[in-house]
Amino acid sequence: MPLLNLMQRAGGWCYHAPLTMPWMHWQSLVDFLVLAAVFYAVLRWARQTRALRVILWIAGVQAASRVAGWLDLVITSWVLSGVSVLLVLLLLFGFQSELRSALLRLDSLVRLGLKPAVKAFLPANRAIAGAAFRMASEQTGALIVIARNDSVRELVSGGVPLGAEITPELLSALFRKDSPLHDGAVIVEAERVVRAGAVLPLTHRQEVPAMFGTRHRAAMGLAERSDALVVAVSEERGAVTLMHGQSIVTLTSSEGLADRLGELRTQPPAGRPGAIRRLLFQDLRYKFAALGMAAAVIALSVLSTGTTVRAISVPVEFVNVPPGMAISSQSPNRIEAQVRGSRWLIDSVTESGLVARVDLRRAGQGMQDVRVRPDALNVPPGVVVERVNPPGITVRLVRKLP
Repeated sequence: MPLLNLMQRAGGWCYHAPLTMPWMHWQSLVDFLVLAAVFYAVLRWARQTRALRVILWIAGVQAASRVAGWLDLVITSWVLSGVSVLLVLLLLFGFQSELRSALLRLDSLVRLGLKPAVKAFLPANRAIAGAAFRMASEQTGALIVIARNDSVRELVSGGVPLGAEITPELLSALFRKDSPLHDGAVIVEAERVVRAGAVLPLTHRQEVPAMFGTRHRAAMGLAERSDALVVAVSEERGAVTLMHGQSIVTLTSSEGLADRLGELRTQPPAGRPGAIRRLLFQDLRYKFAALGMAAAVIALSVLSTGTTVRAISVPVEFVNVPPGMAISSQSPNRIEAQVRGSRWLIDSVTESGLVARVDLRRAGQGMQDVRVRPDALNVPPGVVVERVNPPGITVRLVRKLP
């Protein structure tokens, strides 16, 4: 007879569920990764806008408010909470364009790049490049926006809808000084001019080259808010500049501009290994920052035991029942757990459903007295199980009938 069966009823609670370290659940790892992903998404969305500083201030003030609450600094915690609310209102009402741009870029963020190649729009690229350098030689200013994946319609205003084929003659005519549309930008989608005379948002960056005027500031403003390519032709200097993201490149020939547009507008199909490689190694500083912020939140949750204590009725769930065995009876079906933590954490635990998981992988046939340890409850970091009642349950295992 197995030693376990000899000890079953020798007195007290003999069979113990395997020990596990507190908070070492796979759910905690998933929570950490999800939190880090959210922080990374926020940082990427806001990295090129003034909203980033406000978002970081909100996170810092809210964290300080939590720390003040844990230290029983009631007034300080209340003041900091009020400041964070005011910062959220400032973000919503003062940075609407930045938030709208961030939402428009959501689709670009979550894509893994698994998409087929698109054509390079060679005739359109040559027409744009030829028109740009023709206007540069004539000292005619121009602003040409070439949309790619991100829509720019929410970022530009004004202008006249067109829908014409791209030709050097059309572009030159639109930017003639006697044209009513020459001060705005031309919007190109695929191989069509869809709008002319559009107004672009200005950049908020401080490090703007001294020779850039309003036209180039507008080109920078749109390029940093979307993935569009913007060709700016300087009226005073006769220079042709291509902007995308935060990259600013001055071209010296029509062929060079056409080739560069072809490279940037062509999207070769990316296999799964290449997409995963970019997902892992792109924007490493933002990924490390997001991991650090998530680790700080988890650490603060773990280090703070909270001041709220609550008794919760928890159902018992048996896992790893031996093959060929079935549970014929158990007593009781639920236990009472006393938990301690922050009120909002305990509320979230109550709403999500707390379960006491008891491992029966080493149990044998017959009556089993199983101790329910506090670490059998799937509580998140920051919540502590102080005791359970009753401390054990009785379960009867029988062999299944063939």
